[in-house]
Amino acid sequence: MAGGLVLKYLEPRTDVPAKDDWSTRLALAEARIGLEQRLITVVTALTFVATFFLPATPGNTAARIVLGVHVLLALPLLLVHRSERRMLRRGLLDEPWRRVPADVAQRPENDYADRLLLGGLVLKGAFNDLADVVRSRREVFVCGPDARGRAVVRGAGSTSMYPAEVDEGEYSPAPPADSEPGRPRDDERLRDGLRLTGSFVHLSCVLTVLGVVVIGVLVALSVSPLAPAGLIAAALLMPGLSPFKVAEAVRRQRHLVRAVAESEEWTPVPTELLPWRRGHHVAGIADLPGGRALVRFPRPSPDLVANIAGTGVMWVAGTHRDTAAVGVPGRRELMSAVVLPDRAASPGDPMPWWRRLRQTDFSDLPT
Repeated sequence: MAGGLVLKYLEPRTDVPAKDDWSTRLALAEARIGLEQRLITVVTALTFVATFFLPATPGNTAARIVLGVHVLLALPLLLVHRSERRMLRRGLLDEPWRRVPADVAQRPENDYADRLLLGGLVLKGAFNDLADVVRSRREVFVCGPDARGRAVVRGAGSTSMYPAEVDEGEYSPAPPADSEPGRPRDDERLRDGLRLTGSFVHLSCVLTVLGVVVIGVLVALSVSPLAPAGLIAAALLMPGLSPFKVAEAVRRQRHLVRAVAESEEWTPVPTELLPWRRGHHVAGIADLPGGRALVRFPRPSPDLVANIAGTGVMWVAGTHRDTAAVGVPGRRELMSAVVLPDRAASPGDPMPWWRRLRQTDFSDLPT
């Protein structure tokens, strides 16, 4: 694998408060509720309430049903990153990250919580992929615990942060995991990740078709007799639809699956990210085996982009046509990189207009 080279993973800075570490700020930026999302939520709620006071036309009635469902589906999305926002409010990220030797505890029977053993301290939580990282590297980065026993943990190779609390029990360490990943096509974690992203892509296709049908019905019912609420509801649904993105996601997912299936090893590729600019793709210049090329990340993962920025290395799990499957050895997440050899000297990579409508902020990446 990679010619026996030492694996390089993103690590947070330990000499500044955690909230000032650039990779932590990147994770917190993803957790922020943006102005656009706030405005859409407020307008949706106000329009939904207004439908109860408007004439009972077919368009207004349809708007009430659609907006009611929209509000019910949108509320849980506001809670997705609540734990990160809570960490910041409680001051847990005011201190620097500490690198601490750690083991993963063996799970007692009928107990689904993860536990990390940090010398004489036990931290409990739902750590997902972090447990595998700790088992292979035997270390974790910690902020806290505070006076109430609350802490934050993260591992190398990821910007994801997990809330934890002190556990007073005694536990035995689980055996360490193999730290040398094998062939990507034999990695069960990568296959699980591809199956999961494939399910999301198929769901996006279904929701896009359903959304187009719902918008068409709303407009048809709201034109005559005129129903302003129905037209507003249709307008609120439109930003969430992007047939161009869905079609591209289907093709990209197919190429990722083929790239991993044909891969024999992880390949480390020296890569320098271009300075991030709004209206431009996240992109970089990579020294690929076939020569230098611009690599574009159409749907960038904050974790994987941060690993490239922090280490200067892009790990490639395989290629298919003009697409490289980019990940981190030992983790399940992959993203696609479009390889453009003829643009190796480009100072930037502008987006088409339809991609600029909802762009993730990567301004915290180091320059």
